[in-house]
Amino acid sequence: MSCFNEEQIQYYLDNEYGVEKKGIIRHHLEHCPLCRKTLEYQRQRALELKQSLDLLVTEQADIPDFKPPVTSLSRRKISTQYILPLAVAASLLLIVLLRSFFLADKLPFDSQGVQFMVSGELDANKTITEYPLIITIVAPDGSISQKTIN
Repeated sequence: MSCFNEEQIQYYLDNEYGVEKKGIIRHHLEHCPLCRKTLEYQRQRALELKQSLDLLVTEQADIPDFKPPVTSLSRRKISTQYILPLAVAASLLLIVLLRSFFLADKLPFDSQGVQFMVSGELDANKTITEYPLIITIVAPDGSISQKTIN
């Protein structure tokens, strides 16, 4: 069997190979002194590098046991106590909006309505009170009258 190169031995050291490939290299290392020498050299080089970078852990850090957060039942109860009233309020609002939408064209002609419309350009430097207020009234018989307030 042919010897492994330094890159392959480094992959073996870094535990980057699968079980089968590691077994093949381990078997080869048992019978090949040259590859064993390369393996020891690379181990020593990695150890020296870690020491120079101060990456070796001399003592294990004390890691506390994981404790899942405790959820408060009162907090959960508070959030659920608002769900029903909010659902009822949303339903009522939806009913009112849908009712007005479907009944808009069924309202009698003589009912009163207010419509607001802005015509012309607005100057941002003027206050709203500086613009004239024009009130247009449409009577049930179709007659139109306007009133201007400055």
